[in-house]
Amino acid sequence: MFSDYEVRSNFSKSVCLALNKPMGKYVALKRISADKYFDEDFRKICDEITLIKDLQHKNIIKIHAVFVKNFDLCVVYPFFCFGSCKEAIKNFFFTGFPEIISALILKDVLFAIDYLHSRGIIHRGIRASHILLNQSRAVLTGFRDATSLIRNGERIKILHALPLNSAKSINWFAPELLEQNLLGYSEKSDIYSLGITTCELANGIAPFADLPTTLMLTEKIRGNQPSLLDCSTFPSEEIIFQAMDSGIGIGEAWAADNTRQVYSKRKFSDPFHKFAEECMARYPDNRPSANQLLTQHSFFKQTRHTNLEEQLRIILEPVDLHKLSLENIAANKNNSDSENDLIQEIASLQLNQDSEWDF
Repeated sequence: MFSDYEVRSNFSKSVCLALNKPMGKYVALKRISADKYFDEDFRKICDEITLIKDLQHKNIIKIHAVFVKNFDLCVVYPFFCFGSCKEAIKNFFFTGFPEIISALILKDVLFAIDYLHSRGIIHRGIRASHILLNQSRAVLTGFRDATSLIRNGERIKILHALPLNSAKSINWFAPELLEQNLLGYSEKSDIYSLGITTCELANGIAPFADLPTTLMLTEKIRGNQPSLLDCSTFPSEEIIFQAMDSGIGIGEAWAADNTRQVYSKRKFSDPFHKFAEECMARYPDNRPSANQLLTQHSFFKQTRHTNLEEQLRIILEPVDLHKLSLENIAANKNNSDSENDLIQEIASLQLNQDSEWDF
């Protein structure tokens, strides 16, 4: 089976770009060394693979093949030219995605969440690094901490246990999940995580990233919400410089950052702000369901007559999205120079080399 694949470029320590030679298509090949994991952790990896293979939805990551090579578990996924949304922000959208692209991504993710919740599955790890993006769609991945509300054939209403490896996702967790009290948490905790992810996509930075864990927990339990950063929530450049002159402690480096100028000049729509606020409501009963957000929220009206490929083409005009698919070059066996140039171009993107690519 491994002989069917030709490795072309390494994305991270465990994930590489590979050519499926019989099919003539490029894929992402993840190699998992069993000896690097404790039995419990490796079991969770196997459970994740089993779950993903059981899920059938266009906005959830697919697994093409699983096989063993030299004691490594090899998992073959579709190739997504932009990587995760976190990496797309790093490479192309430094101050966050434009509102329309955020809306199209969030709509795709909500379709996936609605599908999961209808099957009694809570994802428990929704964040930008777990949303993969190509020219035409976004897909949800990162199912390592997913869990089911189905127990002994019946659907229960609440859970209490924290995910075993929760450190990476703690900033995205809902208050009720972190509180660990008798009230427990439900699938509405995913909606809160989506609200945090909404801020992450729009702002280009993860909320609470600079706060100590205890302070972050306190802020969430008090009901304090992150904001979408625009002219209505972020001080203007003039106010920043007045604050500097007044000596209240805003430094020049903080004020001179170009991203802050972008924040203070742009304007997000009221439905976008309301969408984020409703998702991050303090109490789960006050949050809408995934289906309600998809069918009733005015934020998604702007997506009716456009699509992700059209908007990415407009925003990333210098980037040849057709070329980025790689499959178009793979189909032309005589175009080896262009293929090699493109592989080098993709390899040069600022993908997170420390990441294990959790998908």
